[in-house]
This record gives sequence, structure tokens and C-alpha cells, in this order.
Amino acid sequence: MRRLMASIGLVIAMGTVITVSAPPEPSFATWVGTNCYNSQADTAHVRRKDAQAYAEVARHEGYEWGGGCWNDNNRDDTPNAPDSSGEGPDCSGLVFKSWQLRNTDGDTGSTWYDKFMNIHGKYVAASYKYPGGSYPFVKLPDKKRTTTQYMDAFASDTHVAMLWTGAPPGDNTDYMVEALGDAYGTNVFLESYRYDSRYVAARRKNWTPDCYPRCQGSERIVMVP
Repeated sequence: MRRLMASIGLVIAMGTVITVSAPPEPSFATWVGTNCYNSQADTAHVRRKDAQAYAEVARHEGYEWGGGCWNDNNRDDTPNAPDSSGEGPDCSGLVFKSWQLRNTDGDTGSTWYDKFMNIHGKYVAASYKYPGGSYPFVKLPDKKRTTTQYMDAFASDTHVAMLWTGAPPGDNTDYMVEALGDAYGTNVFLESYRYDSRYVAARRKNWTPDCYPRCQGSERIVMVP
């Protein structure tokens, strides 16, 4: 009887029943809460090759809607757990961090964010399709291969991805680096956004030439629009 009473958390003494509470269960810890931290630094220059190298680290990692934190172990650490403060960026968050954008309208400067910093940025996919005049990126006049360059973006109302290379793998396709979704994660995929009327081309303002700091002549000071 004593064992039974103990097992159900009751103690009887002097005719008084005392309820013994079980210890509280530990609170649920998210992947972001356990692994991510703030680390950023303002930078004077941002080159396309810097943006590509940054996006390379996000390849093979997870996807998280509204997310912005990942590691570099080439796997999704929170599979089958969408919208749960898990690992990975979403499509617009990947562009924001790769392009080293800032959250202030009209500020075309650049800030480097650690991959472990959980920041998405203020822009959603549609922002890149319909950029405001004060935004740090612009809509390009067309999507011709003679117009776009690698690490420019193709944006629709609901998705945005960046050109991985300038060389076309096929007549109607491009390699795009993108946070594609929960089932796909973040990687380079073969896409036909260039020929999809839902998408427009967008470009970050004030790219620093890839040749910097060893550019010759006037290229040392020219900023690519």
C-alpha cells in the first residue's frame, strides 16, 4: 500500500492528504535557441564572389520559413519540422544575408552576418520583384543573358533565387542557388525562372567589382550598379 500511495504522489499523515507535485518537464528548446547567436560586422565592400561564397556555405542545409541561421555540416538538422525555429534560411532570407543587405531603407552599405546569426531581414520575395525607390536593390529592365550577371536574383511574388553562374547549362535553364522549401532545403537547382513570366530580374545596388582590391585604373573606384 505504501508503494502504491507513493507511486500516485499521495502521502497520508494524521488524516491529511498532501498532494506531491511531479517536477516540471523541461521547456522545449528550439534548434535556433540552442545553436544561434548574434555576430555581425559592417563591411566597406561586397563583391559578387563574396556573396557566392557566402551562399555556398548554406548549400545542403535546411529550410525554415522566416529563418536565417544555419551551420555548415551539409545536412538539414531539423528535417520534417517546418515552421519550428529550425535550421536554415528561407528564400528571401538567403538573399538578404548573401547580399549583405541592411534593414534600413536607403542604406546601400553592407553588413556581414555570421551564418549562425538568426536574421531574416525586412524584405520578402515580393520586395525583390517590386523594389521601392529607397530599396538597396533594383529591378533590371529584362532577363536577357546579356543583362544579368551571376548573383543577380530572379524574383516572383512568392519566391526569389540567385543566379549561381553566368554560364547557361541549357537554352532554357539556369543554375540557381535558393532556399527552395522544407522538402528540398537550400542548394543549387536547375530552374527555368528566366523564361517564366512570373519572375523578374533584380540586382543589388553598389556591388564592388570582383577584381577589388587589385583592379586596374578606374575600376578601383567604379561601383557596379
